[in-house]
Amino acid sequence: MRKELFSLSLLLFSALMLVTTGCSGDDEEKEDSSIKVDFRLQDANGSECYEFHEGDNIVFRLEIKNNTNEIAILPSIFEIIGYDVFRVYSVNDEDMGTPWDQLFGDLCAAYMIDSHSSAIIVCPWFDISALAFNGHEQFYSGCFNKKAEKKPLPRGNYYSKFDIKLKDKTISCYKTFKIQ
Repeated sequence: MRKELFSLSLLLFSALMLVTTGCSGDDEEKEDSSIKVDFRLQDANGSECYEFHEGDNIVFRLEIKNNTNEIAILPSIFEIIGYDVFRVYSVNDEDMGTPWDQLFGDLCAAYMIDSHSSAIIVCPWFDISALAFNGHEQFYSGCFNKKAEKKPLPRGNYYSKFDIKLKDKTISCYKTFKIQ
């Protein structure tokens, strides 16, 4: 009975640690002592980038870092990222779509992040081979499916906006970028 009570207490403690969270906004990073959410765009070399040339691939990266000494127990990854993750819009609010065609994986399982570890989710706009840097292939293949190859985005100004959910908190992620 004490072991079950301890396990329940640990689970509740983990849930409470997730109550305050943050997500990167344009040129702004919010962090607390428990969970850090970082959304960024990268070029094909893995460098953070918000200005691309026409035809360049854009890699979308979302990191959820557990800064606690305990395992963070979250809802399923799809409850966290939703079905609009990495969605792109033109500055005229035209929906340009997502870099993925279908989410797949276990929709029901709780998602756990070890203490002082991260869950990193990346997806390129059109070229999967862009994930050759830093071993990110495993993160892509765990969440997304591309049925058809995307064409590069044309020149213009864009933004990516989506919400993620961590327990009872919804965090809006937003980044602007330009294609020259």
